[in-house]
Amino acid sequence: MEYIIDSSEKIEYKGNTYYLRIRTKNISHPVVLFLHGGCGSPDRAQVMKFQSPLADKFTLVAWDQRGAGYAYDRREAKTLTLTKEVYVNDAHNVVDYLKQRFEKQKIIIVGHSFGSVLGVWLAQQYPNDIAAYVGVGQCIDYIQNEKMSYEWSYREALRVGDKKSLKVLNKIGAPQNGRYVKNHLRCLMKQRSVLHKLGGATYANRKPYWQELLSHEVPIILKEYSLSGAIKYLKGLSYSPRQPLGNTNPDFLNTAKSLDVPVYLLLGRHDYNCPSPLAEQWFANLNAPQKELIWFENSAHSPQWEEAELWNKSFENLFLM
Repeated sequence: MEYIIDSSEKIEYKGNTYYLRIRTKNISHPVVLFLHGGCGSPDRAQVMKFQSPLADKFTLVAWDQRGAGYAYDRREAKTLTLTKEVYVNDAHNVVDYLKQRFEKQKIIIVGHSFGSVLGVWLAQQYPNDIAAYVGVGQCIDYIQNEKMSYEWSYREALRVGDKKSLKVLNKIGAPQNGRYVKNHLRCLMKQRSVLHKLGGATYANRKPYWQELLSHEVPIILKEYSLSGAIKYLKGLSYSPRQPLGNTNPDFLNTAKSLDVPVYLLLGRHDYNCPSPLAEQWFANLNAPQKELIWFENSAHSPQWEEAELWNKSFENLFLM
């Protein structure tokens, strides 16, 4: 059976432009909106590669958030300030559009990394539009996140005798109040490169970070975006994290103690990009009408791609059993 919809779309809704990637075999299926990470790192290419089997039973929608991917606009970038309010309003508009288009009362939200922050914010403000919230690589608190990520990297480098990684970590220094002192974004990328190497970002595949990008991520992205879209993608990677949005600490242990929607966390056991123990702590104390935590033992930050087959089956079981 062919997909009835398999399209990259530019839509106008409530005075705004939104860029969506949609795939489904039946428009009557439950709608799933994927909120990507970053901020500023669209994942439509990865979703369409790894989650495509779900399109047999769900309508999959990936959205390039404002300032990211196809949604990067150099003219808008000169004047627009990206804030929590802008992003939550955009996300709600996309949800509202999908509800109307596919004649649904509610849709399923999947948030990955920064998208898990946006997903919780969205669920807090608009619970009546959301059938369930699914968190992957769930981020809880930026300050604690960086502290735990750096400390784990340091301990792990010591444990395995990785002197090169220890040298990098010593040079950038531990984060102070969630930020690296010398040049936050540059030091953050260096720490994440070490994290990747040690298995706290991607657990099974520990090629050098640059090699993983060139051999794996870039080909996937180019296939989905083409060259002109990829250029926008790269510009968005630089633009969005420097906005106020990127520094708005969610502090969910204090600001999201309850949600009025079902909450499912599908977490990589080895995630220290957004440390899974912190997500587990939040989940244990969270008040929700229904909640479940599912672990993926051979994954870190992105189990939906690292263990795609198992993740897809787990997701399907949550909603179709």
